Amino acid sequence: MGKILLTSGQVSILLSSCIIIVFTVVLFLSGYIIQQRTVYSLQAAIRPNLPKPLPIPKPIDPPTLDVKWARPMGARPEVDETVDQMIAGQTLDWSRLGYAQVVKEHEEVCSAIMLLADIHRMKSPARKILLFPRVWLRTSEDEGYDAEMTTTRRLLKTAARRYGVSLIPMETIVDNADESLPSSYSLASLYTLINYERIVYIQGPGSLLDASALDSLLAFSKSEPMAAYPASPERKALSTSLLLVHPSLQSYRQLKELRSAKPMGDLSLFRQAFAAPESLISEWSLSMGNVVYESQKLRDAVDGFNATVFKGATTYVRLSDPELPGPEYDVPYYLRVELRPENLEARGAWEALYERFRQRRMEVCGLDLEYWKRPVLEAGSPDSG
Repeated sequence: MGKILLTSGQVSILLSSCIIIVFTVVLFLSGYIIQQRTVYSLQAAIRPNLPKPLPIPKPIDPPTLDVKWARPMGARPEVDETVDQMIAGQTLDWSRLGYAQVVKEHEEVCSAIMLLADIHRMKSPARKILLFPRVWLRTSEDEGYDAEMTTTRRLLKTAARRYGVSLIPMETIVDNADESLPSSYSLASLYTLINYERIVYIQGPGSLLDASALDSLLAFSKSEPMAAYPASPERKALSTSLLLVHPSLQSYRQLKELRSAKPMGDLSLFRQAFAAPESLISEWSLSMGNVVYESQKLRDAVDGFNATVFKGATTYVRLSDPELPGPEYDVPYYLRVELRPENLEARGAWEALYERFRQRRMEVCGLDLEYWKRPVLEAGSPDSG
């Protein structure tokens, strides 16, 4: 057989072709790998976080709320990760579970949407619901420009479009009540959400640091008419800081009748309708960590308080300092200095919470803090000196 002889030019062309083919294959494989990683990252980014099972039910002796997180702590408590609970977490009908906020006046809208936006950002699989007075839907060509209503409508649209919030109008708790008064509306409207099996309500304004504990409560708790956060460690009364409810028209009618018979606030209404401790969240459920915390408690911090540990073990902090009008207002610096915690670690945590609220208010609502002027005390009042 005759041999095929290649010239040096042909050899060079052949080598160049081989090199080109090899580099083409390498570039293709590199692009494919990058594409797969990008797809995986996008899937991970939009995939909701499944809840962890609740802690193992066992008797606990909870320390007082004032100092329970002031001492060093380890990891969160053990959870009973049985196969049944893990499967339940993956097969739950999350369309029947939700977080709800109730707004009665325009000033509450931004804070409520901020909380729902944080739940969205933390990828909770539960639904997000916002109840607001039905009268806000009514418009009239004769009405003049209303800055509050304009801002409210913009925020409601933002909540629905950007954060997937379901907007639900609510009626007054008492028939034919004045629709323009915030006192005509009630948290009892949560019980009208009968398309949901369980609803979590959190009292604002505040800062949500971690939604996982709330997701676990929502997913694995029993459906009870009311499971409320205790008002004190003694568990003798409920608070409205955190409510886990099973909506039903029967419960709503009961609350409506009580409210119609006698004017009262939501806290008094619920305390009259639901007895403690039967209607409180179980103690072992609260052992998941610092589920609800009041910012004013940071002023009681003792030596050894660890701000990093506090943040890692805390679910929600309600920004409630009696001397301040609320985190929505730009309070003078000198007043904050007077009120901030003496403990340095607690002071840093306290100031960071208020600053975080300010930043999120701008990011979510596009609103800066409101101007606030310290009230002038009338002559002869107890505080006028």
